[in-house]
Amino acid sequence: MDLLLVGHVTRDEIDGGVRLGGAASYAALAAATLGIETGLVTAAPPDDALLEPLRRTPGLHLCCVPSVVITTFALDYSGGARRLWLRQRARPLTIDDVPPDWRRPRVAYVGPVAGECDGALLRALDASFVGAGLQGWLRRVHQDGLVEPAPLGEELPPLDVAIISELDHADAEAIARARVAPGGTAAITRGARGATLIRGGERAEIPPAPAREVDPTGAGDVFGVVLTLQLAGGESLAAAGRAAAGIAARVIEGPGLGTLPAAMASR
Repeated sequence: MDLLLVGHVTRDEIDGGVRLGGAASYAALAAATLGIETGLVTAAPPDDALLEPLRRTPGLHLCCVPSVVITTFALDYSGGARRLWLRQRARPLTIDDVPPDWRRPRVAYVGPVAGECDGALLRALDASFVGAGLQGWLRRVHQDGLVEPAPLGEELPPLDVAIISELDHADAEAIARARVAPGGTAAITRGARGATLIRGGERAEIPPAPAREVDPTGAGDVFGVVLTLQLAGGESLAAAGRAAAGIAARVIEGPGLGTLPAAMASR
């Protein structure tokens, strides 16, 4: 397996409709579209119709652990900021949910959305290179389901790449830098203002790639997984960041993966 993704796929309720969401689903679909042989481990009702895009995407292998419910969020983008409500949560994921022959991937990317992956799972993965989006460990859910930023409540092993959005956490840089291994990369994303990558004393400011924004959902997750793959392949901070920004720019140009599939098909 070139890439292993772990995290909950989600049912996203937005503007009166529903769609497939979750960091792991966006990252897995993008990686497979880019030609990366990808395995995705998640938890949801296996017959949920929302999983169909994951089942039919070439190069994407889905391991769906049965859960009574699928993790569900209500999203609101009115007022220029995203607000989330957690409606229901699928069961947590453990290393036992990962097929034994998937546990030694070249690259692993963990993308929790509701704390469903713990530090024990990360420590048990025998991956050569591990990246993670931190947002799912940095959330507090109120009684009415409203999701707000919170301190990191999970003890994580050092990561090769730690990705976090400054739009969600004012102290994003300190949080990310504290989570990376020696020689690892902290990535702070800023939406339309680009990103900052930090490795030791090296710092790279990554400008956003030109795009016509339609829907920003999932762009940060795609940026994170592409950055992780690029760095695992030996690219420099600047080159890896530019590649990740370019792919993320295609994602914001529509719902789902935006214009990325069309861009790849035209190559």
